[in-house]
Amino acid sequence: MSSRHDVTFENLPTINRNLVVVEPTAVFLDWARRFPNVNQKLTLDELLEDNTAYLIPEQDGDSDTWLKRNFRNIFDLELDSWCTDRALWPKVRSFKAFKEYFSVHFCSIVIDLGKGSIDREYL
Repeated sequence: MSSRHDVTFENLPTINRNLVVVEPTAVFLDWARRFPNVNQKLTLDELLEDNTAYLIPEQDGDSDTWLKRNFRNIFDLELDSWCTDRALWPKVRSFKAFKEYFSVHFCSIVIDLGKGSIDREYL
């Protein structure tokens, strides 16, 4: 007899996406602290309490290759979440700069533990 708590990896619902988690670094924190509405005592640990996760197409190969092709959109979204004035953004927004501002983690298995359908919401 099985119960609701007899969960195995094989019977968990996965989705056909990979996940990218983007974590700010100390370089990002230093940039963010330049703005008057940001608490100057904000720590990196506090900043890391809530990160952004992006669902991306499933990757068959090297995830870094996908990131090199798509980092600009993520870089812009992350900067925009702190400052909408692009004139105040870092002048150099290369892949190297992106990797200095953010730590990136890829997850190839995304499991849906929620109930019901997934709905899109727009900010």
